[in-house]
Amino acid sequence: MDQGRCPVRDRRGPLTLPAAFEAWGALDPEVGKSGRLRMRLEPRAGQTVVADQYWTLPLQVMPPSYQDGDDEAYIYLLNPTGGIVQGDRLETEIALAPGARALVSTQAATKVYRAESGYGVELNHYTLRGDAVLESLPDQTIPFAGARLFRRTQVDLDPESTVILTDLLAAGRVARDERFRFDRLFVELELRLAGERRLLDRLELTPSEGPLDRLGLWDGHSCYGSLYAYSPRLDANLSTALSDLVEGREGVWAGAGQPEPHFFVTRVLGRTTQEVAAVLLDAWDVLRRRLVGKAARPLRKF
Repeated sequence: MDQGRCPVRDRRGPLTLPAAFEAWGALDPEVGKSGRLRMRLEPRAGQTVVADQYWTLPLQVMPPSYQDGDDEAYIYLLNPTGGIVQGDRLETEIALAPGARALVSTQAATKVYRAESGYGVELNHYTLRGDAVLESLPDQTIPFAGARLFRRTQVDLDPESTVILTDLLAAGRVARDERFRFDRLFVELELRLAGERRLLDRLELTPSEGPLDRLGLWDGHSCYGSLYAYSPRLDANLSTALSDLVEGREGVWAGAGQPEPHFFVTRVLGRTTQEVAAVLLDAWDVLRRRLVGKAARPLRKF
């Protein structure tokens, strides 16, 4: 490795990247920004509060709000630079103590800009202890022409914990004729239960290796959405109801199921962000009513 260049690291040490990203070399500390956000949430006096936090630009966080009139904290993560550029290294760590409940989202879509020689990295790590509840519903990711992004999300759960995560990925700035003109996207999600990996989902998109809108891939659609959930209260009946809801929706292609007890996964392809977001909102509503005890609320307008 060249001196003056640094490997990508996560909390466990150097991060193994896909071969294409490794071929582009280590990230240059003189290019891009290295942002880090750490936050610990715990229940106090009937509310989930921020017990400790630390952040460096280009990552920021807003003070929590309580939009449902209960103990759950709404946390909005910010990137005031407007998006991810070549060389950016963004790392977010959020830990929830037993009894903590939080909903985490972003203030706007994540824009990924053109990379001439390198790439951008986003690492997210969530830790839930005891009966903690985390709902992570970020806005969509929009890769511009020439964009390269590696994103990894790891969730460490206790058996009593509850987590609901969604992800929205656009085909690019469709109105600017940048549909599938990004270079490479690699998105990875890992759920670990009591220290054991129970779910690993990877999505790699490389338009240069073949058209992504062909039959069997995106098939003319422009938005991809996914939802992942785990809870000890997520039983087979709930999974079946969710699958029927998602797969029965007209105008989108969707698949859903329970890969193992207490887990649920769904994937949705639609022609617009609005179509996919509406399906995920309805699925989140069903999950939220059963697992969190309240209805879903739209977080933004598309």
